[in-house]
Amino acid sequence: MPVRRGHVAPQNIYLDTIIRKFEGQNRKFIIANAQMDNCAIIYCNDGFCEMFGYSRVEVMQRPCTCDFLRGPDTTLNSIAQLGQALLGSEECKLEILYYRKDTSCIRCLVDVVPVKNEEGVVIMFILNFEDLAAIIAKSARQSLHQRLSQGCQNSTSDSDLKYRTISQIPQFTLNFVEFNLEKHRSGSTTEIEIIAPHKVMERTQNVTEKVTQVLSLGADVLPEYKLQTPRIHRWTILHYSPFKAVWDWLILLLVIYTAVFTPYSAAFLLNEEQEEKLSECSYKCDPLYIIDLIVDIMFIVDIIINFRTTYVNINDEVVSHPAKIAIHYFKGWFLIDMVAAIPFDLLIFRNGSDETTTLIGLLKTARLLRLVRVARKLDRYSEYGAAVLFLLMCTFALIAHWLACIWYAIGNVERPYMEHKIGWLDNLGDQIGKRYNDSDLSSGPSIKDKYVTALYFTFSSLTSVGFGNVSPNTNSEKIFSICVMLIGSLMYASIFGNVSAIIQRLYSGTARYHTQMLRVKEFIRFHQIPNPLRQRLEEYFQHAWSYTNGIDMNAVLKGFPDCLQADICLHLNRTLLQNCKAFRGATKGCLRALAMKFRTTHAPPGDTLVHYGDVLTTLYFISRGSIEILREDIVVAILGKNDIFGEPISLYARPGKSNADVRALTYCDLHKIQREELLEVLDMYPAFLRTISGGI
Repeated sequence: MPVRRGHVAPQNIYLDTIIRKFEGQNRKFIIANAQMDNCAIIYCNDGFCEMFGYSRVEVMQRPCTCDFLRGPDTTLNSIAQLGQALLGSEECKLEILYYRKDTSCIRCLVDVVPVKNEEGVVIMFILNFEDLAAIIAKSARQSLHQRLSQGCQNSTSDSDLKYRTISQIPQFTLNFVEFNLEKHRSGSTTEIEIIAPHKVMERTQNVTEKVTQVLSLGADVLPEYKLQTPRIHRWTILHYSPFKAVWDWLILLLVIYTAVFTPYSAAFLLNEEQEEKLSECSYKCDPLYIIDLIVDIMFIVDIIINFRTTYVNINDEVVSHPAKIAIHYFKGWFLIDMVAAIPFDLLIFRNGSDETTTLIGLLKTARLLRLVRVARKLDRYSEYGAAVLFLLMCTFALIAHWLACIWYAIGNVERPYMEHKIGWLDNLGDQIGKRYNDSDLSSGPSIKDKYVTALYFTFSSLTSVGFGNVSPNTNSEKIFSICVMLIGSLMYASIFGNVSAIIQRLYSGTARYHTQMLRVKEFIRFHQIPNPLRQRLEEYFQHAWSYTNGIDMNAVLKGFPDCLQADICLHLNRTLLQNCKAFRGATKGCLRALAMKFRTTHAPPGDTLVHYGDVLTTLYFISRGSIEILREDIVVAILGKNDIFGEPISLYARPGKSNADVRALTYCDLHKIQREELLEVLDMYPAFLRTISGGI
């Protein structure tokens, strides 16, 4: 069964998809949970925080009516309209005056978009905020540039210019209604445009289509807010499916057949008599040629299947898009597979000249490129010592087989041109009483005698210097024998002399992996762990191993001095320390001390990191992925990269208890630090306490 490489577990990628699509569009938005009484804000992006000057900690859990942004000039009518929009299930757009944290005012264009579940119930709201002054200024610049480029010479009044400018305001992507331009021309800030009447019938439309229209995405891009398995396109084959496992084994057997019979057929079976026979009765004469034709067809089919098989990218994500699969295959193994699958003997078998016979023999060896396929499969089984030893023996035997075919080809090519018959084939005929007769093409040793003798010579030359009963006599045979002995000495020393060292050196990592995995399975079997919990154990182990490769950083760092340990830890945690706001303003010495205390943990999607009522002795920093905070199965917050969760730090208070559950939505990498260790650092650097308290 193929290894389930890549992130194949169900993930909730709702938030990640929105953030990814909004990153390049400079959006300022918040997400609110409609299932809570006050429609609390559960996520706000960095653009919103920069627009109004508040930190994410100050915004989270507040009502999405944004009462903290109101000021003396904020009209009650606009506040009521926003409340009306949040009570309904319609998409709408409104204008409202808000105030930043520094008390400066900003006139905003707010888009309120409800997100419904499969039953049509509104579960979330997405509120997007746009600076109306910036929109008008941008539109004015575009209008002026357009007029200048067209060479417009007519005079235009100020009122006409204002009308043209405002009438060309670009509508926001989230708009579902006609944008009321008269509202902006009159300067009113109290009017609102509710959903157009002709779109009332669309209110019951499926939520996925609605939200994908909202975000201007394709219908297959934005997922629903739930754990979802990776989407697979139609007619796409998973790289770990049972069908692919059976097919890979079949292709492996065909590759082995090709590696053995292609050199044998090119050297021993392909001659003039055989060519004349094929010219008369085509491929029905010899079953081997029919098998070769079937093998060629199977490898062509394999090329087609590879164009529809998923692969794992550098981010451990399973890629199933047909175009991406095709590009990946074209850049990888396509050329080798295509050349190896061309049936050269079928294309030119009708020509019966000597040159054609030699050409076919050479071109048939191109099929040996299929052996590259074997290298892709060996890594899967290379962690087993017995399997490695067996593969090395098979490799030695295969090389001996190839050299035997070359040894026979040299003797067979030289024999017709020798005046004195001193080649090894003539000596063999004399020894077994089957001498060659130039007038009878069927005379001489049989193919079986010649192959067995050639194989005996190559094995004896590879493992020793030979025994002399089969010896080279011509210059070509002697040169080839020297090459065989050189190859044999290298193979003997590198394979048989150091077999145990090769296994230990090359497969120590995989041996550690299987040892640890065996311990986990024995633990599961001994304690009779139920199936859901067993899957979580195995998933966490595989996910953590892919990032650590089984290396215990604490054990490695113990052998280095403290100063070097601090530098290494500072390098390993550099992304967290540079991007997290809580560490801004900390001294270099404080950062080095903190880096020594951090530990890394991983969580697969669906895993609960903190349960309700747990004692909070650890502070978590999200390095990758997203998590959700739940209180009585209601989402109260969604956290992403560089966010923090845990107990607020206090020098004197006892550790608190969790008032919510924390669950991973996607594959998450987290840095954590124990409360006692953090307090130890804060005791040494008291000035840092104010910085981290304000950033958490």
